Amino acid sequence: MTANRRHRGQSTSNEHKMIDIQHEIQRLEADLEFHKQKIRLISHELEIRNQKLAGLMDTDALLRKMRDQFRNGLKGERNEN
Repeated sequence: MTANRRHRGQSTSNEHKMIDIQHEIQRLEADLEFHKQKIRLISHELEIRNQKLAGLMDTDALLRKMRDQFRNGLKGERNEN
């Protein structure tokens, strides 16, 4: 009977360990999903910002080109006088 009680106690202890391990696995899975979602949000925000940056760079290049054309036009007019 002593062995049987010991076995029951050990079995209960093992069940508690298994439950603790299952909870830890669930917690880790939840953490993993949270971080995956966070990565998706950051990636989306990064994509939006890169699009904005590309637009600003295109505008900057166009303005520089217009500035240079204007300056060159004024230099040409000065040389003609």
